[in-house]
Amino acid sequence: MIQGLYGAASALDAAAENQEVISYNIANANVPGYRRRTATFETFDRALAEASGGGPGNGVMGTRLGSVYSSFEAGDYQRTDNPLDLAVRGDGFFVLEGPNGPLYTRNGTFALNAKGELTSNDGLPVTGNGGRIIVPPGTSKVSIGADGTVRADKNAVGQVKVALFDDPGKLRPVGNTLFEAGDDVQPKTGTSTVLQGYREGSNVQVVNEMAMMIAGMRHYEAARNALKSLSDAIQQTTQPQAGS
Repeated sequence: MIQGLYGAASALDAAAENQEVISYNIANANVPGYRRRTATFETFDRALAEASGGGPGNGVMGTRLGSVYSSFEAGDYQRTDNPLDLAVRGDGFFVLEGPNGPLYTRNGTFALNAKGELTSNDGLPVTGNGGRIIVPPGTSKVSIGADGTVRADKNAVGQVKVALFDDPGKLRPVGNTLFEAGDDVQPKTGTSTVLQGYREGSNVQVVNEMAMMIAGMRHYEAARNALKSLSDAIQQTTQPQAGS
């Protein structure tokens, strides 16, 4: 019965963590370039077995969060006609200068800072194939070609860098729309098409997330009910009987 308590309690925790992931997706459903996250779970027995004093292999089973991975399916492309809004058509990522190295994103809602540098909305410089991209003061028109070439009026001032990865699933999320690559993950030059005047929405389908949230609530309630039933049964078993 104690083993059942561990199983029900761990299932309750797992259901709560899953709801947090779903809630995070819904909260970012309207954030350009956001990639939907999915939680995976795994059974375990060693940690719970040792915690219960039975030693490994005593058959105690539970559930815990295994990992959270991002889905890199494309979102819908939204036309904005803003010349600094960019989207990648294909599997590539824009590259930003992060404080600790390059960061990668599908969020191409860019801006110009006081120095004329092309940056993310958070102020991180956009990496060009030749360094930072600077638009000279007094420029009346910024045009960006399908290959990422940036022109200030008619003069080329840089080319937006696009990076591809053989396995994007190895990227680690940093915040809402940014990713970083580990030392064992190397980007390669991209051939994806850059769209000017467009932005890519998130790939979250709110209706699907709401359906999963409802299902998750049922799992949570089932685990809670199981935990309560087991707790009540233990209390009845251990409670001294009247007159004994």
